This record gives sequence, C-alpha cells and structure tokens, in this order.
Amino acid sequence: MKDRITQTGVWHACVVVGLAGLGFFTPFSSAGVAFALALIVVLAFWPARRLWREAPWNEPVMAVGLGLFAYIVIQTLVTGGNSASSRQAISQYQELLLAPILYSVLRDARRRQVLMLSLFAGAVALALMVWAAPLHPELQAMIFKRRISAGFALAVCAFLVVMRAKDTPQPWPARVVAAFLAFTVLFGLDGRTGQLLVIVLAVLTVWLHSTRRVRWVASLAGLLVVLALAWTSGTVGSRMKETLSMSPGGDETVVTSTGIRVELMRVALALAQRYGVAGAGYGNYTQVHAQMADEIYRTPVEGANVNWMRSTNPHNEYFMQLIGGGIVGAALFIAWLAAAFRAALRAPPAIGVQLGAVVVAFAIGCLFNSLLLDFIEGHFYMALVACLLAQARATRHGDTDEVRSVLIIATRQIGDVLLTTPLIRAARRRWPDARIDVIGFAGTLGMLRNNADINGYFETPAKSGWRDARSLASRLWRRYDLALVTDPGDRAHLLGWIAAPQRAGIVPAAGRSNWVKRVLLRHTVVAAGDQGTVHVTAEKQSLIAPWLDESSVRADVIAPPPRDLPGDIAAALQPGAVVVHAPSMWPYKQWPVAHFEELVKALLAMGRQVVLTGSAGARDKECIAPLLTLAPAPQLLDVSGQLDFNQLVAVLQRAALYIGPDTSVSHLAAATGVPVIAIFGPTNPMRWAPWPAKSNASEIFERSTLVQRIGNVTLLQSDLPCVPCGKAGCEDHRQSRSDCLVAIGPDRVLEQVRLVLAR
Repeated sequence: MKDRITQTGVWHACVVVGLAGLGFFTPFSSAGVAFALALIVVLAFWPARRLWREAPWNEPVMAVGLGLFAYIVIQTLVTGGNSASSRQAISQYQELLLAPILYSVLRDARRRQVLMLSLFAGAVALALMVWAAPLHPELQAMIFKRRISAGFALAVCAFLVVMRAKDTPQPWPARVVAAFLAFTVLFGLDGRTGQLLVIVLAVLTVWLHSTRRVRWVASLAGLLVVLALAWTSGTVGSRMKETLSMSPGGDETVVTSTGIRVELMRVALALAQRYGVAGAGYGNYTQVHAQMADEIYRTPVEGANVNWMRSTNPHNEYFMQLIGGGIVGAALFIAWLAAAFRAALRAPPAIGVQLGAVVVAFAIGCLFNSLLLDFIEGHFYMALVACLLAQARATRHGDTDEVRSVLIIATRQIGDVLLTTPLIRAARRRWPDARIDVIGFAGTLGMLRNNADINGYFETPAKSGWRDARSLASRLWRRYDLALVTDPGDRAHLLGWIAAPQRAGIVPAAGRSNWVKRVLLRHTVVAAGDQGTVHVTAEKQSLIAPWLDESSVRADVIAPPPRDLPGDIAAALQPGAVVVHAPSMWPYKQWPVAHFEELVKALLAMGRQVVLTGSAGARDKECIAPLLTLAPAPQLLDVSGQLDFNQLVAVLQRAALYIGPDTSVSHLAAATGVPVIAIFGPTNPMRWAPWPAKSNASEIFERSTLVQRIGNVTLLQSDLPCVPCGKAGCEDHRQSRSDCLVAIGPDRVLEQVRLVLAR
C-alpha cells in the first residue's frame, strides 16, 4: 500500500511538471509544448488502463474531434498515399488526438489550476518579450514571425484572467494583468487577428460585468472607448491604412499583406469550387494551390506575388477543411466547433462563458488564419478547451462523480424488465435524491408501473423507423448523468451513449461490436451467457458496482404494487386458490397443454379453485382453451386477458400456490412471495430461475437437479442428461420442441403440489 501511494505521488508530481510546462510554453514555444506534451502522453498511458478507465472519448467534443482526425487520416492516406507529405499533413492535426488525453489528465482540480496559472504566466512572459523585442534583433524577428499566434493567445488570456477573477475578493491585480496583455496586443504587436479579438472580447467583458439595466449602453460605451484607444495605436493605424488602400495584385510587384490575403482568398474560392465535394487531400494543398494560381494568373508571377502563388494553406481554416477534406471535412470541423459551443451553453454559467468565448475567438480567428493547422494556435486552443470542459464536468457533476439523474435501459421482454428491479432498487439506495427513469419496449413496462423507485418511463417501439428514432434521440440527448444498459444489444448501447456522458453496460461474451461498446463504457459487465453461473439479477445489479461501497447488495425482485380487482373477479376468487399459468411465449418453453389438463383435473378433484392466467394474445388463448371445459366457474376461474400486472399481483397474493413454466409471470409470482412451482426445460436455472422473495443473495439454484427448493420457489427439471442445454429446444429455435419438458409428467408436479400445500 505504501509503495502504491508513493507511485501515485510521483505520477502526480510528474503530471504537474508536464502541465506547468505545457501551460507556460503554449503561447509562444513549439519546442516547449512538444516536450511537455510528450511527458503528459507517456504518463496518461502509464499504466495503460488509466486512460481506458477515464474514457475521455465519451465527451461529445472529444468524440467529434477524434472523428475529424480519423477522417483527416483516411482522406490524406487515400489521396496521397503513405508518403512523407501525407504523414506530415496528418501530424499537423495532432491536437485533435491529444485533446482527449489532456482532458482525462485534467479531471483533477489541482492540475487544472496548475495549467491555467502556468498559461497566464506564459502569457505575461510573452508580453514582456514583445516589449523587450526592439532591444534584441533576433527576439524582434521571432515576435514578428509569430505575431498572429501571440496576438491570439494574449487576447484570449486577457479575457480569461478578467473572468476568472470576477468573483474573487481582490480582482484588481488580475484586471491590471489583463489590461497589460490587451495593451500589448494593441500597441506592441502588428497582428490584426489579435487586435480584432481584443475589441470583441473587451466588449463582451463589459457586457458580462454590467447590470441588465445598463448593459447595452455600457457595452456601446466600452466599444467606443476601445476603438478610440486602438485608433491611437501606431500598429493598428498602419494596419487600418493598409487595409483601406491595398494593392489589387495581379501583375503588381508590390502587394500589401491585405492584398496577398485577397489573392489567397481568390485562389481558395476557385479551389473550393473544384474540390469542395470530395476534397483534394490535406497533404496535397500546396500542389493544387500552385496549379490553380498558375491557371488564374496564366503565367507564374515572380517577386512578392510568390507569397500567394506558392502557399501551403489558404490562411482560412474553413477553406482548408473544405479544400482538403471536401464537404465532409468542413462539416466535421464545424460540428467540432458547434459541439464545443453547445458544451459551453450547457456548462455552469461561470465556466460556460469562458468556454464559449474561447470557441468564438477561435472561430473568428479561423476566418483569417488556418488556426487548427498552425501548431501554436491549435495547441493553445486544445489545451484551453480540454481544461474548461474538464472544469465544467467537475462543476456540473462534482469531483466525486455525483449522479443526479439515471436512465435504466431495459429494452427486452417483460420478464427481463422485471428482473431489472434489483438494479433499480440498488440505484435508488445509492442515489436517493436522483431522478431514475426507465426506457423499454412498448407493452413491456407494465411490470414496473407504480414502482416507488422509478420517476418516469419512456416507451419505444420494438421496431421503429427513422422519424421515431430521431424523436427519441432528441428527447434523450444528454438528459441524464448516468445510463445503465441492461441489454447487450447494439441499439440499447446507442441509446445509452445518446442519453448520458457516463455509462455502464452489459456486453455479450463475444460480438463484433464489443470493442466499440467497451470503449464507450465507463464500466463493463460481460454477460455470463445461457450456460453461466451468475443469475441475471446479480449480473444486472453489478452494473453499479463502481459506485457502491459495499461488496454485495441484497437482490430483491420488486413486484408492482397490487391494484383493486374487477368486482366480478374479486367476488369469485376463493381463499386457497391455485393459480395456473399454462402459456409460454415460445413453444420451446411450453410444458405440454395435455400435462396441464391432467394437473388442473387433479387440483379440481382436491377441491381447489383453479385460476387460469394469461394475456389476451392468440397464443395464450390457444393454450388456455382446452382447460376451460374442465369445470364451470367459479371453480375454474379464467381471468386471462382481463387483468393488468398490478391486478395480477393482487390475485397472486391471495393465492395458496402458483404453478407455471419458464415465463415472466413465474418471475412475478416469485416476487410476490406466493409459493411457486416452476417447470423448467432447456433453460439454465442458475441464470433464469424465478428469484425467491426475500432470499439470501448467496443462495442460488443448481444447474441440474430434479427438485430444488429455495425460499418460496420450487423448481422442477427433467432427468435427461442434456438438461439444461441452454438452447432454444431440441432443434435450437423458438418454435422447437423440448423433450425435457415432455418428460416432466403431471404426477411429479402433483407430488410437489401436495408437499407445498401441506406446508
């Protein structure tokens, strides 16, 4: 234990060093950022399960970013092959891949604080270098070369410093620092992107610091003040003059920076028309740009014009994505920005404002520069978005993973839905104040109606069209903190991903989509399968194991509360009645109807009232029909198709005994506490036996025993050597026969009936 604590302390210290280096060097040093990120990446994967456990790809912004990166990789390799230029083009978008890693590392509040403080320190150091640059020619050349990235970083940092100090007891020192950074952008740097962002963010700052009554007036006044201040700046004035009197280009030999931008835009527009659908490939931009420039200008132009004739990017990230990746690349890039802005809208206000401003600043900057392509700007944005998203998540959910809403996904048959109630009860005990909803197929949630542990229900068709699926997705989208997926199917896991950022789910032991499900889940439970030894109630309940302190929880199946019976049925029901449920949904689980006839005759001969249950479906009616002629009412009382599950519970609670096959009503009967005789065929009872009411969780049915009794449940099986095979009958399909069920004669069941009734 001491060694583990020591290792954790060393790991944390190394991460802090990496984050401090990343924050400090991000505004101005590519080499410093590279070394710091290398350290962070190594630590994030040490041990390997650490990053897997954090699952940062569950955050939508990170997921879309990874999708964009995957598309860039595929598009680049397809269009350019595995060449050096292709690999270099892919490497230029590495921040999309690094962002989820940094997001997972920044889940700790202390690390986020280290990154932000180091970032602000780096911004101040950069501003000081700007003012010291005239004293050192090499430093002056470096600052001029990086004036765009420096202006972008200083403008954004100035805004963040002010906003993070807004509610502190002493905000003025931070405001002085922010003013110094903004002043540096306006008066010390020759970069229009940073100057524009200072004006926009300054107005936003005034808006956010003003009361509602004077907000518009104060913002307008703030805009005028900033514009007046900028007008006194020599750098802003020269840039403005250049913009208003730019040279036209063409064959001119002297072209201003603005003129070059216009010519680059002209070439980019032509390229977008040609390659905007499929894309030219991210590694091919230099080549296609040169070709298009030659076509536009007819002959190569020498001198200053070479800046737009031979360019590696269009100095506009939107055009870069459209030309390099086509409409798909541009759509993914815009979706990536939109996902971050949507996260800002959903974040707590103090964090949402900062994140939203960072996204807007980046989106504006991308109009004039290829910011995602550029190393410093791209990594600066990546670090801020990862940090602010991690802070938003911690603020919204709490650093202890507080859960305020839970969705249980139980998209299976009626019996499976009932067997989720131990999980639902455990979730309610763990989060007593949380909202707990359940989603299931239409017609299957009756077993859960009026369950005190459940707040709401979603019903969805078992087979739904595109319109229904889209409507359901919009209703569920990130509405919950946690989704518990009890169905191993792909559709259930997709619903879980839509509904919540955190998910625990059951996956099959084997499946082609398992790797995707495991990646998307915070906690994975592998289904034991039909031949497994873990009962499904315990398996489902283990979904919340990461959130529980105790090692085991009592797994009670919760029957729905009883409801008043129809008057005629209530009057006809006699004390000591035996409830017989003859139908099974599938023929391979069906105990022969002829055996049920013999059983019902014997029960009637014993003087017992027999109550026949079932649904109003055609199959149930077909199974029950031969039994209806055995005696008149009320000695033989048919209630099939007349009761809901709550009323059926009322019948079972007044009965002396229940007899039925492997079906959902048998599980319901066991949960009510009535003595149950369950007739099992090929199904493995260790997995699917009716769970006894108020049973000890350590008790479990065995695989193959002629008669087993635990609590109020007596389970009968055949003595055939293949029992239980775990298959769908002898022919392994739902319409199959099951010889093991035929082999269980009525006399064996009657023997247990007499023993149970005698007790």
